[in-house]
Amino acid sequence: MAWSCGIVGLPNAGKSTLFKALTALDVSIESYPFSTINPNKAVVPIPDQRLSELAALCDSQKVTPATITVFDVAGLVEGASRGEGLGNQFLGHLRDVDLLIHVVAGFEQPGSDYLDPAARLEIVDLELNLADIEVISRRRQKLEPKLKSGDQSAQYELDLLSTLEEHLNLGTALRDLSFSREDELYLDQLSLLTRKDMLYVYNLNEAYFLDPDCSFFPSNSPVVPMCASLEAELTELPAEERKSFLRAYGLQESRTEKLLQDCYKDLGLFTFYTVKGNEARAWVVPSGIRAVNAAGRVHSDMESGFINVEVIEWKALLSEGSLARAREKGICRVEGRDYPVKDGEVLFFRFRN
Repeated sequence: MAWSCGIVGLPNAGKSTLFKALTALDVSIESYPFSTINPNKAVVPIPDQRLSELAALCDSQKVTPATITVFDVAGLVEGASRGEGLGNQFLGHLRDVDLLIHVVAGFEQPGSDYLDPAARLEIVDLELNLADIEVISRRRQKLEPKLKSGDQSAQYELDLLSTLEEHLNLGTALRDLSFSREDELYLDQLSLLTRKDMLYVYNLNEAYFLDPDCSFFPSNSPVVPMCASLEAELTELPAEERKSFLRAYGLQESRTEKLLQDCYKDLGLFTFYTVKGNEARAWVVPSGIRAVNAAGRVHSDMESGFINVEVIEWKALLSEGSLARAREKGICRVEGRDYPVKDGEVLFFRFRN
């Protein structure tokens, strides 16, 4: 299953610069609205030191990291939900992503009247709310004839949609509300933007990104302060120079790496590993997945013919120095199909062909 996130924000907030930092791609970065006309898309590997160490231990010639797909769309402007700027054309590209990354500029934007960062944040959040209200309104119009014909399910839908609209009109994002399982299954069909998890990137100048005031951001959403232009510069440096560059700013890792890790956590994902032949590979899965379903992520034949799985925690494998030694000491254990896989485990599936 592929996981994805979409980058949103006002024009010139630094979205395309962040996209370049995340993907190391040469994308159009200009100081005027709508320099991103067509959505940029890239599959981004998740930095994973555990995978690197496992590959080195097992002498794997091929290393395949877990990935997440990133979309960068045109900047939203006030009135986007009504079609202003590039409007709904680009809001539509965000409805299929799993997570939104909202870039808020903490500097004066060229060619624009000054807005404080809190006001910039509110403009985009409001447009996302209004876009959802528009979706709900269209859905209600389609349900009215069904209600008149006596369709009982239409009444349930209309009642739920009215509740959603009420909260959205009050400025409440739907991700902040709790729903029954039945409601969630219905809402999944609507792909509402404000139901999606949200991460914030506070994009600041080089002198201010280390310890900014982030108190105006919603308390229930992660915030990653960074200088996106600095992060984009990092991608152009050799690995050793990157380390020196980061140390000069007192950083152990780049802020884009932290952002990707936060995306993972916010989506409730974790990683398990397989080592087979000359390949070490990381697999991204939702928390709580059973061993038999994890096998299916590797190959459908493994799921249908599942027998059992041999499990060892990655640190234990590194500590023993080899899989053979770990087996000799009884550190590896065999689990059945319903075993709940945990983050960082190395799995060896047994299955019938």
